[in-house]
Amino acid sequence: MGAESQITIVMPVRNRAGVVVRTLESIAAQTWRSLSVVLVDNGSTDETVEVLRAWKATHEIAGLEITLLEEPMLGACRARNRGLTAVKTPYVMFFDSDDVMSPTHVERAVKCLKENPDADIVGWDVDCVMLDGSTRRLIFTRGNHLYSHLFHAGISTQRYVCRTELVRRVGGWNENLASWNDYELGVRLLMCDPRIVYAGKEVTVTIYRQTESITGTGFASSPERWERSLDACESVLRLNDECRAIKWIEIRRAILAGHYAAEGCCDQSNRLLGEVLSREKSWIKRMFYKFACRYTARGGRGVAILAKMIF
Repeated sequence: MGAESQITIVMPVRNRAGVVVRTLESIAAQTWRSLSVVLVDNGSTDETVEVLRAWKATHEIAGLEITLLEEPMLGACRARNRGLTAVKTPYVMFFDSDDVMSPTHVERAVKCLKENPDADIVGWDVDCVMLDGSTRRLIFTRGNHLYSHLFHAGISTQRYVCRTELVRRVGGWNENLASWNDYELGVRLLMCDPRIVYAGKEVTVTIYRQTESITGTGFASSPERWERSLDACESVLRLNDECRAIKWIEIRRAILAGHYAAEGCCDQSNRLLGEVLSREKSWIKRMFYKFACRYTARGGRGVAILAKMIF
């Protein structure tokens, strides 16, 4: 690895033999060298390991160091933490095995880090290709970073590069969370008051939604996944006396209850909304929680804007 190495890409892979090559080739096409890549096979039962080994043998050249690890214990967070142990560069960029980065993606990140040597996190917007083929622009956190992240998950896996020491200091990825684990990690990172820099509006990452992804395509079928993550975020916020942000988590629960209702699971929706209402004494805020749930159930968006004014 050359003296200018700044970033390591860490990517967990499980049973992605059919799609991971697209992601790997986008990494190989990066214009920036030196670059370190850590691939972690997470107990694949298809030909994924063979695909990763073949790609490593073909593409490892001067300026592109590739490490292939295996983590037999299942869980994307466990695999990411395994990869994190192998990172030697000052910054780490986590990536998913079914997404794509443009050739200048890493070069752009390195340039921004050089221009902002005190930065702990550098982030960017991404495009997300939905299951129906439409594309949505997902915005990196703006302004009030905690508010923006809690409502829009701006600090999610593919949207930033982070100082390696900071990720390690907060404890890495929470291996007890099956979903929204990047959301919870983002909360812990923000509690350290990091220096955050926005790299600009140019989009150099495309995320592809997959029906077989770990988060699936709905909410009501596995409510414990989402609610456990929100509970974990609240615990972090309580430890840091972020009282207002705890109310924002309650709004996220009301929104989640709305998603349950939209999927036809009214019992789950009523249960979660009831839990939120039982903790609130203010009738105005209780009304807002009900509104957030019902508005979301009808397909409405933009609750966060009103939440910032009321809470």
